[in-house]
Amino acid sequence: MIRPFQPSDLFLIQRLNRQATRFPTVQTLLEPHSALWTAFSAIIPWGNARVATFVLRQDGHGLVQAGFLQVQMRQARPEADVLCLAPSLEAPSGHPAIWSKLLSHYLHEVIHQSIERIYADVPDQPLPVNIFAGCGFQPYCRQTVWRLHTPPDLDLSVPGSLAIRPQRSDDAFGLLQLYTATVPKRVREAEGMLAGDDSLPPILENWPGKQNVMYVLAKAHCVVGAVQLTAGRQGTALRLWADTLQPDSRPIEELLHFALAAVKADRWPLPVFIAVSDYHGGMNAILSELGFAPFSDRVKMVKHVVKWVRESIAAPLPKIETAGEVVPSPFASPDAAKSSAHSSFTDSGHAL
Repeated sequence: MIRPFQPSDLFLIQRLNRQATRFPTVQTLLEPHSALWTAFSAIIPWGNARVATFVLRQDGHGLVQAGFLQVQMRQARPEADVLCLAPSLEAPSGHPAIWSKLLSHYLHEVIHQSIERIYADVPDQPLPVNIFAGCGFQPYCRQTVWRLHTPPDLDLSVPGSLAIRPQRSDDAFGLLQLYTATVPKRVREAEGMLAGDDSLPPILENWPGKQNVMYVLAKAHCVVGAVQLTAGRQGTALRLWADTLQPDSRPIEELLHFALAAVKADRWPLPVFIAVSDYHGGMNAILSELGFAPFSDRVKMVKHVVKWVRESIAAPLPKIETAGEVVPSPFASPDAAKSSAHSSFTDSGHAL
């Protein structure tokens, strides 16, 4: 039996919280959350939590007995993120069927809501990826999360014709062009940019955190790169947008140097995390030189929710075939015909 969280599930959530697998990676590293507090937010909501918790209780089953799923709806977007699944597959009570049952139940429930896309940053391992794929999730990008404990001593100045400055309101169009030029179509489609709704691209949105800042790299009044810093309680996330396939890596190096110098000068929380996608060629060598080290691999997956839509269809009128004109013909029964013939014969004989 799967149902929304109730206060009677308190001890179950508290026990399984220590065995849970949390998604997504970077945001979870910045702001570790308690599954129990998150579950209570659905009953006593505060802030902008918008988290749903579903609990599985199945007594008398040897393999699939208990578990829970937490999903968070995004602000101002018809999307949701898988936050947590418990127990983990490595736990003594963990089993793939628990994840499959919880995910399938949520996908059934979300059909009647305004959610159009569900995201999950899944560990890049065959078993969890196959579980999500079996529930209809599709991979659209692979990422490696890199971690830096101590930023090196770097200069904030940018030489040459490049200029790095904080984002301005009139940079929106240039940032949108940068996003379109540097992000593959399959990723833009998965991120809802080709869905036709009013969602902003990720480059124009801020991650939730206690501090956010975007720096723009401009060349001759044209945006050629951008870097975003987001601070959490347990570290700082760095997001980079640039053409990483160009032979000249100087713009990428200048953006990273400037961001790390700002982290050190303004005493942002450490460590620093950055997620490098599979279409970001040439980033590994640059990050290694700056002191970053690979931390975890993950697969970004999305589930497009199928909606039932009622549409009125004009029913065609039935075609009525007209009958042709009927020509009446005389009809007489055989007895009447004989009587008529006999009468005619008698009349003829009488006349003779």
